[in-house]
Formats: sequence, structure tokens, C-alpha cells
Amino acid sequence: MKTLTKKLSFRNMGYLILPVIAGIAITLQTAFSGKISTKAGSLETVILIHACGFIVALLIYLIRGNANFKFVSDINMLSVMAGAMGVIIIFSISKSFVANGALMTIMISVVVQLIASKIIDHYGLFGTVQVPITLFQLLSLIVIVSGVVMFQYSQ
Repeated sequence: MKTLTKKLSFRNMGYLILPVIAGIAITLQTAFSGKISTKAGSLETVILIHACGFIVALLIYLIRGNANFKFVSDINMLSVMAGAMGVIIIFSISKSFVANGALMTIMISVVVQLIASKIIDHYGLFGTVQVPITLFQLLSLIVIVSGVVMFQYSQ
């Protein structure tokens, strides 16, 4: 039983690399989109980045085999608004990058993500499991926000 538990724990730990990869990708995306927007403009950046992302995703989907677009009929179309959120994200990040730089843009967006995620968890929004906020979590968020404010004032 202990061996099975160790294997399961190790497998779950392997999934911890995914948010690391996402964090690196978000940082690189911020830098790249910011650089593009200084030459092409923010809306043009959104179009270019999403077109490139669509082409890459479609190619991977088709190369993978078993391409079947029937899944679209089973999707709640409100959830597809995530694509619109991507437009807002790229536009906001590319504008912020030019004005605030990469670090401040990422720091603020990560702090807001933490707070928004905790609100979603606390209330069990969007069908997630409800996980009420604890005093320790609240204090942790306050420390993180304080750190960003102190960092901003130190510049």
C-alpha cells in the first residue's frame, strides 16, 4: 500500500511542473507581446498572437490524429468566452508591458489571479469545489499584496 501511495504522490508531483511551464510561458508571452505591440500596436498584437496560436493548436490537433469536431456540439458556448478572455489578456499585458515593464506586469497579474482564484474557491463558483478561505490564507494574501506595493514604491 505504501508503494502505491508513493507512486500516486510522485505522479501528482509530476503535474506540479505544468504550472511552472505555464508561468514561464506567461512570462515569455508577456515579453514577446510587449515587444510586438511597440512596433505593431496592441490590437494588431492580439490578432497576430491568436492567429499564430490557432494555427499551432490546429496543426497539433490534426497531427495527433482522430480529429473530430463533434466535441463542439457538447460545449456550453458561454465557456467558449475563454477565447475572448485571451484577447483581453493579451491586449492588457501588451499595453502594461510597455508602460510598466515585464516584472511589474507579471507581479500584479499574478497577485490578482491569486485573489480571484481564492474568491472562486471560497464561493465554489463555476462548478468548483467550495474551499472557504482561512485566516492564514487571508494573511498570506495580505503579505503578498504588501510585497507588491513595497516593490513598486522601492523603484
